[in-house]
Parts: sequence; C-alpha cells; structure tokens
Amino acid sequence: MGMDRATEVFWNSGAERWDHLVERGTALLFETGDDYAILAVTSKPVADLDELVALRDSEDDEFLSLSAIGNPASINRALDRVREEMEEGRLEALPGRGTLPPPAYAMFEEQTLHGLSEHHREWLGKHEGHRWDFFWSDQPLPTPKGDEFIQLLDLPTWRSEIERVISASNPSTTALADLDDLLWYGYVEGDLLGGAMGVERRRQFDGTLASHFAGLGTDPDRQGRGIGGAVMAGAINRELKETAIATFGMWSWNERARRLYRKLGINEGHTYVTLATHPLQEYDE
Repeated sequence: MGMDRATEVFWNSGAERWDHLVERGTALLFETGDDYAILAVTSKPVADLDELVALRDSEDDEFLSLSAIGNPASINRALDRVREEMEEGRLEALPGRGTLPPPAYAMFEEQTLHGLSEHHREWLGKHEGHRWDFFWSDQPLPTPKGDEFIQLLDLPTWRSEIERVISASNPSTTALADLDDLLWYGYVEGDLLGGAMGVERRRQFDGTLASHFAGLGTDPDRQGRGIGGAVMAGAINRELKETAIATFGMWSWNERARRLYRKLGINEGHTYVTLATHPLQEYDE
C-alpha cells in the first residue's frame, strides 16, 4: 500500500514545518517510507530519558509531539520499535532505559488512527479533538464571478481593514497573529475591503514552492455576494502562477466552508485528529 495522493500532498507541502520541528528539538523518530511518515520531536533538546521526563513534569505543554500519517501497519511497526528500544536502552536518539512517556500531542491522519494497535492507542493521550480537513489544488480553478476585484494587498495600506474583516468574520483563525509574515489577497471595491485571505509560501521536499492559505474572511455586512468564493478561487489561481500547489485546512465542523470549497472544485483530502494527554480547547462553530 503506497501513500495516496492526498496523504502525499499533505506531507510534502508541510516540509518546512517538519524540518522546523526537527531543528527546534531532538528528533526521537523521523521516518518516511513508500506508504507512511512519522515524526516525534521534543520541544527542547534533552540529553536523556530523565531529562525528557523532567521536561514533562515541568508541565511543558509540548514536551513531546508526534505526527503520523499513512499505512497504520507501518506506523504500528515504527512505534513498536521505538518504544521497545526505549525499554531496552537501545534508542540512539535518547539515552536511557525505561518507558517512553506518551506525547503531549499526537496528530494522526484519521484513517491511520483507526488502524492503530490497541496497545498504542492505550498508551496515547485519552483526549481527542481538533479535527480538521485538508484541501489542495494544483490546477487553476474556474474564474469566479467578481474575480476582477481580487488583488494582492499592500499590507501597510490595508492592515486595519484586514484586521477588521478577519477578526469579525473568522475569530478562531490564528492568521492575524502571523499577519506580517503572510501575503494577503483581498476583494477590493474602491476603498472598501469585502474579504481577505492570507498566504504563506513554503518550500516542499522537492524544492518547489507551495502556497498555504489561512484566515479566509468576508465582511459580515457583505456576505452572501460570493465574495468568499471569489477571494479563495482568485487567490489560488494567482498563487499557482508562482507556486506548484495551493493547500489549506479547515475545522471539520465548518460545513458552510466545505460546501463552498466543493463548489469551487478544490480537492478534498483527509481528516486529521489530535490525541492529547490533557483536555483540548476546541474552537466553537
């Protein structure tokens, strides 16, 4: 069983993020195969198992994080190996001997989680949540109505309007925290901003660029006019002239957004879910 297209696109488009996670801490496990990928990192470099346990006991919320996608049989074998090596004192990435603590956060592709062995499922955190769905497009979308109003925004000029529109229509997004690090597209009529969306360009494993979208929002007073679809499709089409693929995620409960993305013809990938050792704060609908 090889990785399906949706899984492959997700992993490749996140190459910079995975590399960052490896660089910021100690990689206890970082493997990719034809049908799976798995990554486990600590939040800070640790010298041995005792330091990892001390980091956990310090209530570091991200002391150990895990991401796993693809064939559950391959993921089970990888987890069996790393946990057994830790018990036997043979884990090269982490000197010491004993039980590997369950990660504070473990993000799984949903179909991977469904096939996880029971002993791994019992080891992981019991709190489940933060379900989100992955979307992508590597081909231009049909030109939407209102495309002539879409433009790449000059951030100093439009900052306050971007903040107003996004905070009012999409309060759960984290995009505003990264406002200065993103490119922003908007639906502009005169001096009014009807909608906006941020874009981060990321390097993929093959060296090509991917556009990752965040924070789509429409002025609440102007909803129902197709502005959200125009911003999304217009931005994707413009970005695909610069990058190889456009990707984004949405909370699984957001059926209104799902209907829009399906209508636009954007590819829908898999659902991802997080297991945690402590309760997860969910974002309301």
